[in-house]
Amino acid sequence: MSTPRFLVDSESLAHATAVLSGAELHHLRVRRLRPGNELILSDGGGHARRGILVALDHRQALVRFLSTAATVQGPALHLVLAQAMLKGDLSDLVIEKATELGVSGIVFFASERAIARGCSDRRARWLRVARSAAKQSQRNTIPEVSGPLQFAELLHRPESLRLLFVEAPTAPPLRATSEPPDGVLAAVGPPGGFTPAEVERAAGAGFRLVGLGPRILRAETAALAAVTLCQFLWGDLGAGRE
Repeated sequence: MSTPRFLVDSESLAHATAVLSGAELHHLRVRRLRPGNELILSDGGGHARRGILVALDHRQALVRFLSTAATVQGPALHLVLAQAMLKGDLSDLVIEKATELGVSGIVFFASERAIARGCSDRRARWLRVARSAAKQSQRNTIPEVSGPLQFAELLHRPESLRLLFVEAPTAPPLRATSEPPDGVLAAVGPPGGFTPAEVERAAGAGFRLVGLGPRILRAETAALAAVTLCQFLWGDLGAGRE
């Protein structure tokens, strides 16, 4: 059974003990932890320390650290998923599963077939979904979730390898580069895909056009397939990688 994980601020990891309260205390109670149980505290930025629960009451929980210093661990690949805006709860699904798969960030963007509406009300929820998925998957880092960008802004992203996943049957499959990229941006379109004009603009901006096989995938399926392929080729899902 995996060791329960809780999120704290960076300062809490700097001392011999730490206190959990609020939402994290509620999470601890839901997990039915008792004094003597081990747990991991993480700041969501890659730092974590293992500790033991030593005291618990209705206001707070006291944790004594077992390790002398925080371990540092981040994603093996700096991978950002750029996802065109989706309707309903599909954005939550993509955030949750992409977080579990180890992305460094998720950025939503508007396109000709995906209009951004009411996003300011959804950002807080997006962060909650990412935090919850990071804890569930035992991650030390929480991916940054941002946007929505306009399509033109997406074309100026700084990642060294920028991929545009398109539905065209002639699009080549994704293959490994000769050298691992410093960072990867995987851009996935909305239902209906990118328009021909958007594909042309992206190619002109230096994006590499790639496909996901002969089948037409739902947007959320394409996003997770794209992330998995990138993690297999350059991240920590490939054969022989730790």
